[in-house]
Amino acid sequence: MVEASGIPTISMGNDAERMAKIKPPRALLVKFARGSMLGEPGHVERQRRILRDALKALRTMQVPGTIQELPYRWKRPD
Repeated sequence: MVEASGIPTISMGNDAERMAKIKPPRALLVKFARGSMLGEPGHVERQRRILRDALKALRTMQVPGTIQELPYRWKRPD
């Protein structure tokens, strides 16, 4: 409904198979712990970079169902 109104949306997740089944209009795959789509707590500058990447993806991902993997990895020990 939001996309049909001309407002682009993007989903972030850590499971490519699940995102492929859900089929959001645009998706970013992140290799972070579940529920931490912006990375480790307290890493503000890195979180800003991830948000900037997500905003950029809204402009550049044109094909519906595209899943793009971000290069960031979880650095904090489990």
